[in-house]
Amino acid sequence: MDSQSQPVRPDFTKVRYVFFDLDDTLIDHKRAQERALVDVWTQYTELQQVDPLELASQFARINYRLWEAYRNSEVGQSELRRLRFEQTFRQLGVQAPDWREVDQVYMECYARHWDWIPGARDALIQVSRKYPTGIVTNGFTFVQKKKFEYFSLNRHTRDLIISEEVGHLKPHPRIFEFAAEKAGVKPSSLLYVGDSYVSDIAGAHSCDWKTAWYHKGDRLPDPNLADLIFSSYTDLLDALEVPHKP
Repeated sequence: MDSQSQPVRPDFTKVRYVFFDLDDTLIDHKRAQERALVDVWTQYTELQQVDPLELASQFARINYRLWEAYRNSEVGQSELRRLRFEQTFRQLGVQAPDWREVDQVYMECYARHWDWIPGARDALIQVSRKYPTGIVTNGFTFVQKKKFEYFSLNRHTRDLIISEEVGHLKPHPRIFEFAAEKAGVKPSSLLYVGDSYVSDIAGAHSCDWKTAWYHKGDRLPDPNLADLIFSSYTDLLDALEVPHKP
């Protein structure tokens, strides 16, 4: 049995509402980010003294650390957007134009590379035919609202909740409490589907939600709080007893 196998199918019979995370659960944020940074690399000769994938790797590492600080209210949105480029360029030892210019180019390129996680679109549609569904996402409001529109997510969801608008980022309990209030469903009848163990799985579990972890790696935390671990959306549909095809 591999590290992601589970001996018993989770009991989701009491689930009455399903919430999904957005980035890297439904939408492939990591791929879009990497491709956007390669696009940025092609536009600035100052950056071409380093490998484009090294630029993407350093940015991802620094951006992750700054998002942790943002979640803890240690930096603001503008500071995060500035520091992730300034620190990346400093780490790589390159000179580059003003961060505002690079940030604008990056955001435009990032939006051009948005796409679904394999199987996620069909899974969302199928789940929404059996359960009311919603999305709870961290991220900047102006970016996430563009994604909602681009992917027509309001066609398949009842509630689109952005943590920045609520005032707390996952895994803070208030974001999950707010979502439960919007859904009008008791926590134990809510299922949260997400890719982040800390923000999604541990956060939702702490509020008595059921959880399904979209996880493509091998290493699992101990203890593991997820009710379901899946790397293919067919496994999520099976657990919810939802048909795979329209």
